Amino acid sequence: MVGKLTPDNIATGSTIAAIMNMNPYKSPNEVLSDAVNGPEPWDGNELTYWGDVHEPVILGEVAKRLDLVKLETEFETAFTHDTLPLACSLDGRASASCFIEHDYSKGIYIMNSVTHPQADDVIILECKTTQASPEDTPPPHRGPLQLQAQMMCTGAKWGAVCVLYRGSTLRIFIYQADLAMQSRIAKAAYDFQQRVVNVDWYPVTSSEDGNVAYSQVDDGAPPLEVDDADVAHNIEMLVEAKRLKKECEATISEAEAFIKEYMGNHEEAVSEIDGRRFMVKWPMRKTRAQPEKITPAKPATSVRQNTLTIKELS
Repeated sequence: MVGKLTPDNIATGSTIAAIMNMNPYKSPNEVLSDAVNGPEPWDGNELTYWGDVHEPVILGEVAKRLDLVKLETEFETAFTHDTLPLACSLDGRASASCFIEHDYSKGIYIMNSVTHPQADDVIILECKTTQASPEDTPPPHRGPLQLQAQMMCTGAKWGAVCVLYRGSTLRIFIYQADLAMQSRIAKAAYDFQQRVVNVDWYPVTSSEDGNVAYSQVDDGAPPLEVDDADVAHNIEMLVEAKRLKKECEATISEAEAFIKEYMGNHEEAVSEIDGRRFMVKWPMRKTRAQPEKITPAKPATSVRQNTLTIKELS
C-alpha cells in the first residue's frame, strides 16, 4: 500500500464530504485546521488496518462480479484537477468488458443514472469497509462524494463505491458523473482554498468545533463588551441552563440517596409508575487487577478550555 499522496492544503476526495459538512465524524473546521496548522499524527486504528488488508481482495472480487479488465490497484502519485484546487488518490481503476446492469444477487446497484456502463468505459473504484448494516444507498461520507471528486480529477464518467459491510456483505454502488454535484464540489473546493489562504473559519457548529476554530487566546485582547442581541440572548440561555443543570444534579443526588437507602444490599428494584414498569439496578462494578505503573513525564501544554466559565459580576 502506498501512503498518503494528496496534499493537506487543498480539498481532496477524502476530505470533500467533511468540507461540505456531510461527514458526521469530522467538521469543516477540523479539515481547515489540518490545512492551516498541519494534521495531527495518526497511525490509523483497527478498522482502517483491516480496511487496508481487505482492499485488494475486495477490488479483485468487484472486478470479477462486474467482468472488469485492466484492473489497476497501485498508483504512485495523486491525481490533481486541471483547473480546480482539488486532488484525489485512487483505490482502483478498471475498464468494463461488457454492458453492466443491476444484479442485486451480486450486490450490484446502478445508482444515479438510467444508462449503464458499456464495454471499454473506464470505472473508478473506491473501496470501503464498515461495521454498519448493509444499505441500499450509502451516505455521502461513505464514498459517493469522494467518488465524484475522483471522477472530476481523472475525467472518468463512471465510478463504483465498493462497500464491504461487517466483513460479510459486499455491495457495489455504480455512479455516473453528476454535473450538478460536481459543480457543488467545485464551489466548495474554491471556497476552502480561500479560507486556507485567509485563515477564515467556517461558522462554528458546536462547542467542540469552536475549540477547533479558535484554539488560542490573544492574551493582549481586552474583554469584549457584548453589543449583539443574539449573543446576549445566548449568554442568558447559558446562565439559565447551567442553573437548571445544577438543580437537576442536586435532584438526582437526593433521589439516588433515598433509593439506595431503600434498596440496601439488594441489586435490583422494580417499580410501577403511571402504568409503566421500571427496573432500578445498583450492581457491583468489577475491575481487573493491574500492575503498578509509573507515569512518564509529560511536557507542559496549553490548550483552550473546552467549556465556558461564567459568573455574575458585582
